[in-house]
Amino acid sequence: MNTRSVPVLNADPDLLGGMEGPRAARAKQVCQAQVLDLPQGGWQSDQVELDREGFGLLVLSGVLCRRVVQSECYGAELIGPGDLMRPWDQLSSWSSIPIESSWIVLQPVRLAVLDSGFARRASPYPEVSAELLKRALLRSRYLTILVAIISQRRIDTRLTMLFWHLADRFGRLRGEWVEIPVPLTHSTLAELVAARRPSVSTALSALSERGVLQRTRGGWNLRGTVPPELLEVNGADAADQGGIGDPDGARATA
Repeated sequence: MNTRSVPVLNADPDLLGGMEGPRAARAKQVCQAQVLDLPQGGWQSDQVELDREGFGLLVLSGVLCRRVVQSECYGAELIGPGDLMRPWDQLSSWSSIPIESSWIVLQPVRLAVLDSGFARRASPYPEVSAELLKRALLRSRYLTILVAIISQRRIDTRLTMLFWHLADRFGRLRGEWVEIPVPLTHSTLAELVAARRPSVSTALSALSERGVLQRTRGGWNLRGTVPPELLEVNGADAADQGGIGDPDGARATA
């Protein structure tokens, strides 16, 4: 682990939770954390010795894929900047269904280690704890959207909905296209939409021919309109949160 500390609230200002003035300046000063850098490729989280008594690991940059295997079936989720994770918390110790999970670093990742020391330093600032709790809950919201996506019958619809969901999280506007700078292979996309890779490849080709998707060296470009199915999912999610849409402010930006 990198022994250099990073001022977490400078790296992720949303964690200030509305704090301003001298109190915010003091919080930025004391809320330091060590960083953990992960290169692209497979990552075995259990081989890293970490203090597990704090909040967990906060993604500062990069993208990971968490893969879950049950028998010969795969599921996956993407974890990116702003997400909070605790890879050492596993269901396998008590779950009735045998489950295995693994991690793939799709883009080099930098993590802030929010250990027990960080938790003590942040304790005078409950706004930070509240924002971190919000991040954990947002991951459950994202998973709910994935469940709605994979419930669609047509694979091209699943893929289109998935890419618009990823555009909200990672996208950048580039003229008529939304750039999604995440190197997703056909195999990873198949796991994200719960389909066979050959079927996904066929659907991706069709979407490319229709001008909806365009593969690039660093990811994908997307254009067109948001599928009505995804608008319905986001609307229901906003209603669950008291009518507040897009709670983390994550939208495609210029």
